[in-house]
Amino acid sequence: MSTKMTEEVSCPQCGAAVETELWPGVDAAEHPELRSRVLDETMFDWTCPECGYRARFLYPFLYHDPHRRFLVYLSPAGEARGCGAADVEAEFPQFGGFVKRVVFSPEALKEKILIFESGLDDLAVELLKLALGGVLDRKYGKKTSAGYFCFADEEENRIGFSFLQEGETEPVRRQTRLDAYRRSLQIVKSAGPRTQGGFLPVDAVTARRVLDDYRGNEETEETEEEKQNGSEREE
Repeated sequence: MSTKMTEEVSCPQCGAAVETELWPGVDAAEHPELRSRVLDETMFDWTCPECGYRARFLYPFLYHDPHRRFLVYLSPAGEARGCGAADVEAEFPQFGGFVKRVVFSPEALKEKILIFESGLDDLAVELLKLALGGVLDRKYGKKTSAGYFCFADEEENRIGFSFLQEGETEPVRRQTRLDAYRRSLQIVKSAGPRTQGGFLPVDAVTARRVLDDYRGNEETEETEEEKQNGSEREE
């Protein structure tokens, strides 16, 4: 399902018209070298051959892993649906059972690939990032602006992340036990089934909503239990 096209891009520095190769759709099995470019964060690098000007050139990009059965759509304009992703289910019904995600940055695209290649649930990962980010906020007195999954090691029972804090240029790396991820996964499972019908953004906002719902349900259950215990004592 890989698709390649050529587009003329004007250099913002010298104005030269540069024929640029674009990949709106990439099948990771067909083109493992493009998977490597996504993971080493060079997929969207652009260099003017005339003056040497370098920039990041973003465009709508659909990443497809047929073996692990997931699709990730990069929408740099910040839209949940866009070119390629909006019609993919109608045009390619064989993807009906695939996990589908939409992201808004190359860093988030890379993270989703690493998460799914590790066989993890991305919402559970987001919940764990939320918890670890809160710990860093309290420890350093600075707000964590972003966090990214790095690895998971079953044998060592470790999962690792890289966090960015406001005002800092160097990331803070943190590891914890995979048991913490498994506890987050239990929260995800308690939230009920998620629709697989479209491209969904699963990020920190999603995690906060799920966590708030979970805590609300816990409080409701505790209240009901207290009422029940009170009734039993009266009897």
